[in-house]
Amino acid sequence: MKSIIGERGQWVIPKQIRDTLGLEKGTLLEVETTLDNKVIQLRPIRMKRKGWREWIGTFEGEGLIREYLKDKKKHKNQVTHLDY
Repeated sequence: MKSIIGERGQWVIPKQIRDTLGLEKGTLLEVETTLDNKVIQLRPIRMKRKGWREWIGTFEGEGLIREYLKDKKKHKNQVTHLDY
């Protein structure tokens, strides 16, 4: 199989290879060359996806929703006057 490097240095991986390896837009690839620099090796980096429960408590501002709702209620009770 042959492929051409484009004007901006982008290389299109043939569809047959992408499909076989399960590569899609946004797939992170590790790029290496052999010691003699005659072979380019591409290796997809598979990242473990976390379930939503594993993310609980990992971000700062755990009370953000509580603060948002309190602020929303505060602004709802205020009357806004517009001058035309």
